[in-house]
Amino acid sequence: MNYAEKTCDIAVLGAGPAGLGAAIRAARLGASVLLIEQNGYLGGNMTIGLPLLGFLDRDGKQVIRGLADELMEDLRQYRTAYGPAASGYRYCPLHNSVALYDHELFKLVALHKVLDAGVELLLHTSLESVNVENRTLRSITVRGKGYRIAVNAKVFIDATGDGDLAFEAGASYEKGQAGTGVIQPPTMMFTVGGVEMEKLIDYIAAHPEEMEKSPSIQCAQGYDAEYFRADPTWVMVTLRPLYKRLRAEGKLPVDREDMIIINSLLPGEVHLNCTRHLGVDGSDVFSLTHAEIEGYLQVEKFVQTIRAEVPGFENCYITNIYPSMGIRESRRFKGIRVLTEQDVVSGHIPEDSIAIGSYSVDIHMGDGNSTDFRKIPPYGIPYGVTVSDEIEGLMFAGRCASMDAVAMSSARVMPICMAMGEGAGIGAALAVRQRISPRDVDVSQVRDEILRGNGIL
Repeated sequence: MNYAEKTCDIAVLGAGPAGLGAAIRAARLGASVLLIEQNGYLGGNMTIGLPLLGFLDRDGKQVIRGLADELMEDLRQYRTAYGPAASGYRYCPLHNSVALYDHELFKLVALHKVLDAGVELLLHTSLESVNVENRTLRSITVRGKGYRIAVNAKVFIDATGDGDLAFEAGASYEKGQAGTGVIQPPTMMFTVGGVEMEKLIDYIAAHPEEMEKSPSIQCAQGYDAEYFRADPTWVMVTLRPLYKRLRAEGKLPVDREDMIIINSLLPGEVHLNCTRHLGVDGSDVFSLTHAEIEGYLQVEKFVQTIRAEVPGFENCYITNIYPSMGIRESRRFKGIRVLTEQDVVSGHIPEDSIAIGSYSVDIHMGDGNSTDFRKIPPYGIPYGVTVSDEIEGLMFAGRCASMDAVAMSSARVMPICMAMGEGAGIGAALAVRQRISPRDVDVSQVRDEILRGNGIL
């Protein structure tokens, strides 16, 4: 075993949307930042075929800019055979807004942003242990490719999604829905080519009942075939009656009520959010292993089914099965503030907000095939949800932050996580500069920096 040591002001674990936001914004304020990632690339869930949701509110007003907007603009500068590598932010009657982008080119854009900010990277590296003394996080040890590396920092930001660092540090957490503990099921994302889009949309036009939603899903008017014809920037949630028939006939290998089709920038290609894995806890390695195996098997059978049953998919073929499971929910940790269901459904925007959320409450039921999908007004995410209430020097960003299960179901989408990460990174950098605890940072200074970075508050 080889040994090494790293010393920095701020260590960020996880280079998904929240971790990127935290690392880049902290480094731009002059902090020395080490960004630690278990994969060999940056982006996390921004690389697995998903669209970006949450830039616009239910009325079509933009509520997120900042770094997420920067990255999308950088992608638009890439010229490809199909045009810019990112779309604009299109209003959607169901999702409020949809933005499409090239997931592979995003890896390049994210890398340039990180390097330009002066962030040091450590890839192919996972957390091994933590050193907590007198409820203060002093250091961590990470491991990769035969190296055990001690990392010393003044502030550690957990952006792992599952809260792996906070868990190892002994911070208290919650999982699942209140009263039941049931966790939203994860999905294995995959992409297929050879899809005849017009044939699919023609089928929807001839069978408008295939766009009907269950009573638990709120959707505005105009989510129909003409909407999909007008602009290719769409996510189609469809085929509920067909799914019901296929389940009754034993032909559908997935326990869910509809098909989520995400259009791609590449002609004839779509990303599919269609597998479902009930009872899976993404923070449990044995449970996650089971889901990954089940995911591959579901993908294989699912493609066989849609070739035979869904117009436009007769000649489709798999082009990509993404390398990591899309986890919707796992651990949420205790901060000095908690974002609650009441906060998000009432549209509460406190004075210490560091980001605005506007995506719907979106709970994929972990004990069945339905979804609780409720439109809500814009709400504020307070700085305190990113600061541990129990362990000094520990912060969170992303879906492991201090939220209840319902609030997290909205705030988990990627632009919101990135905006939250920006606030956490700025707070950490100010704490280091001023030699104070992150809990003692003047949030008005954090907000000023967010606004200077073209954020929206």
